[in-house]
Amino acid sequence: MLKIGEFAGLTGLSVKALRHYDETGVLAPADIDVRSEYRLYSEGQVRAGVTIRALRDAGVPLPAVSIMGAGASAERVLECHRIRVLAQREKEDRAYLDATGLLRALATPIVVAERRMPAQHFVGQAISVAVDDADGLSDDDANEVLGALFARLHAADIEPSGRFWTALGAGDRGAVEVACCWATSADVPEEIRGPESFSAVLPARTELVVTWRPADDERFPAGTLHPAVVGLFDAIAERGSGLGDVEVRQTVIGRSADDDSVELSVTVSP
Repeated sequence: MLKIGEFAGLTGLSVKALRHYDETGVLAPADIDVRSEYRLYSEGQVRAGVTIRALRDAGVPLPAVSIMGAGASAERVLECHRIRVLAQREKEDRAYLDATGLLRALATPIVVAERRMPAQHFVGQAISVAVDDADGLSDDDANEVLGALFARLHAADIEPSGRFWTALGAGDRGAVEVACCWATSADVPEEIRGPESFSAVLPARTELVVTWRPADDERFPAGTLHPAVVGLFDAIAERGSGLGDVEVRQTVIGRSADDDSVELSVTVSP
């Protein structure tokens, strides 16, 4: 029989660790001296001690090590740990790339300006989603609505007089509402635009405008706040004002499907 200190020296496990392994059932001593209450280990337990040390050095968590007592082989325990580690490493690598992309996008220069705009007729259609489901609202959803609106206008020989835009606002009962809008030269009656849409006028106004153009091959991870929106908040903060209930309008100004350039605007004065 081996005293706990001797067993620790042979296996590389500390006395403190051996006591903990006894208390948690990972490696119980073969016997305990009645008088001294020293833990005693058998020679046959040296293999188990060395194996446990190797697994712990490899980062295998204690609960996983303990299942060897239930019949699992050390090789199987180590391989399962390796699979978990590789999966976690892949997740961390993706997160690193996402974070790198976002930081690069946030560092892209943003053009901030004020401009005076005349009154603008437009037709729009709102998409309303619950706040909890707002992340599920995609560009494809907005493009589908904008495409249908454009088709109805085109069928009536009414061509949009400018770019489309989307506007984010609060809907009923805590919902998030996105209005998909096409600029028009005049009011469009309901029989042309459809009952689910609306026709309105954006009043003459002074706008604060933020323009963001990505660098070559620049992408930011999905589900993160757009760098242009961050830039808009920066611009508002620099002016010492607040956004409040002001509508934020977004216009895609990219020249191709791969160009993610956008323009954000808010009304700062009539």
